[in-house]
Amino acid sequence: MLKAQFKKRSLRINIIPLIDIIFLMLVFFMLATNFNKNQLISFTISNQKQASNNSSKEKLMIIFLKKNQIFYKDDKINLKKLEKEYFENWNSTQFDRIVILNDKESDVQLLVSILDAIKKNRIKNVNFSDEP
Repeated sequence: MLKAQFKKRSLRINIIPLIDIIFLMLVFFMLATNFNKNQLISFTISNQKQASNNSSKEKLMIIFLKKNQIFYKDDKINLKKLEKEYFENWNSTQFDRIVILNDKESDVQLLVSILDAIKKNRIKNVNFSDEP
């Protein structure tokens, strides 16, 4: 009878030390993690009507994204040419702001690539719209 009571007692698992270890590991990794804030690109979302109203005050560069292609002034243009001819010499161009009009069929990667080029050339005045 004493053996039966001993066996029942030895089958219990105590998880309190495991919880303590998990908590200590959580605290350790939280303190060891480096929290860097990425640089943010500030932008405003506007529509075509607002962009056309602002065109009298500012000179806009309007870029259309249609079916994973970039159009500027109704001409198809690639990202390298756009970056080389306009973004790299942004201060010497006649434009004050970039408006990107995106259709629903374009990939997000194309938009992100354009934003990377804009950020690399330190252009800050960018607006987005989904209306053609």
